[in-house]
Amino acid sequence: MRGRVIVAVLGSAVVLSRASHAGPSAWAASTGSPRSLDVASLDPLEHAALEACGRGEAGLRETARVILGRKLRGLPMPELDAIEAAQRAAGEPHPWPRVWAASARSLEPDATLTKLGSWLGGHAERLRRCGVAAGVSSEGAHVLVVIAVDALADLAPLPTHARTGQWLTVEARLRAPATGGRVVVMHADEAPRTVPSWFDGATLHARFAADRPGEMAVQVVADLATGPRPVLEATVFADVEAPSRDEERAAPGEDAAAGVRDDDRLAVMVATARAAAGLPALVRDGRLDAVARAHATRMAAAHELAHDAGDGDPLERLRNAQLDPRDAGENVAHAATVPLAHRALWASPSHRANLLGREFDHLGVAVVRDEHGDAWAVETFAGRLR
Repeated sequence: MRGRVIVAVLGSAVVLSRASHAGPSAWAASTGSPRSLDVASLDPLEHAALEACGRGEAGLRETARVILGRKLRGLPMPELDAIEAAQRAAGEPHPWPRVWAASARSLEPDATLTKLGSWLGGHAERLRRCGVAAGVSSEGAHVLVVIAVDALADLAPLPTHARTGQWLTVEARLRAPATGGRVVVMHADEAPRTVPSWFDGATLHARFAADRPGEMAVQVVADLATGPRPVLEATVFADVEAPSRDEERAAPGEDAAAGVRDDDRLAVMVATARAAAGLPALVRDGRLDAVARAHATRMAAAHELAHDAGDGDPLERLRNAQLDPRDAGENVAHAATVPLAHRALWASPSHRANLLGREFDHLGVAVVRDEHGDAWAVETFAGRLR
């Protein structure tokens, strides 16, 4: 195939419902990892849960405490974007958090840890980082919250606040085999941009300036065996104050086309988001839909987000469908609903770059529901499709 392929992947194993915000009241001075957790501050159940989960991270502990506070008030689990906002505010950079919670009048340790172990199964313990929090509600219910991430990279401290014009340095040490990567920066109201970076075989380096006042998302994307994947994320505020609580930020088009089929609704959301950015709609192509659907079906069956789920990378799958675009891109996501999948893709710099790609003129979409009702979404983009 001629040209290039641009892929991005996003998702979470936790089933999320619409809820209010989860962000803590103050932001950490910097974002970075690893940050050691003070295990002496844990109670016996928290300590046992952390031993079962893996290495503790201070930022994940803070995030677990935020979620615990909601559960103790009888509120539902926060949405993925709110959980990740709590991580960023706590200075914790790893995307794709998975959250588990247990609640009962009395949490029997052995039974609770057995259930936790079952939930943790199938994920690489070597890469796993965890946070735990336990407490008792005013009605006497005992609650345990565990949050886990796959730490595919570690981030040298990146300041949360900066001055306009200040140079910022990203140093991301990869913990999983990678061939390279890139750093993407995005202001809330603009398209993402890739900043100059270099990879020395172990660490991805980048240096860029805070070019104007405002909030910036910084994302590190690594080229892994399964394709490009966001491995680190941070938020930087240039000459503005960080919010005391993260505001809900719906994506353009998120509320569009309610009541229609999942596939069609996602396509309308993509078109609406592009229109909001002054870009033309993409032509929906049934051949690309078929490629997207086959991949979404495979991911849903395996419960695994990947650009290669045993069916080849995006280039191979397009070739197998006898398609030859000049440029191609792919976004994949897993969420409880289609709007939440679209919101998460829009909030991610590397995914928004595909959504707003000027090189694309054709689109294929698919949404497949698994046995739990979760949505597995694929967006396949193509430019000058032949």
